[in-house]
Amino acid sequence: MPENDDEKRERILKTSVQLFGKEGYYGTRMSEVASKARVSPKTLYKFFSGKKELFIAAMDHATRKLMRHVLARIPKEPDLDSLMMARHILSSYSSFIRQNRGLARIHAEAVSMVDPDIRRDQSKQFAANVEVIAAQLNEDVESGRLKLAANPEDIAWLFLSLASLIAYAVLLDLDRDSQGGFDLDYALDRFIKAMGERS
Repeated sequence: MPENDDEKRERILKTSVQLFGKEGYYGTRMSEVASKARVSPKTLYKFFSGKKELFIAAMDHATRKLMRHVLARIPKEPDLDSLMMARHILSSYSSFIRQNRGLARIHAEAVSMVDPDIRRDQSKQFAANVEVIAAQLNEDVESGRLKLAANPEDIAWLFLSLASLIAYAVLLDLDRDSQGGFDLDYALDRFIKAMGERS
């Protein structure tokens, strides 16, 4: 049975995530993506006009996979406040990114890119995530479930910054025992304690 366009696009995205994760943005060539994805260059360019568009799509594809993993592991506790939920999310994020180390490179490169389109895309995603986290924190503060040591937007920015630090730590292998063993759980526990108290 012939493969449809959605299946080809999915295969291209999976291949590009692997290559960008291994070779980085600048080390990955479009011809290599086409070859490894078993499509012609013409087919690749039918879906993506260039490497930048492919990188953004691959990053989005990897982020959706990551979010499915993370959200599936949030405990289903009815009285779980947003600060502890964020802690679970970061812990699950760390676990996933350690098992999929190429994603650390993709996320770290995306944050550090000088390309204005990629930076704009990252800034937009970051701001949207801050808004979601801050709204949840605000809801818990208003209901009396949390008392925060800082305003919710600042805490949301710090959480997302910590996620970026996790990606860099994994990228640099600082999470491995041989490199001193960056202990994320210890860092998260200290962060949660400093940011607020549960009612």
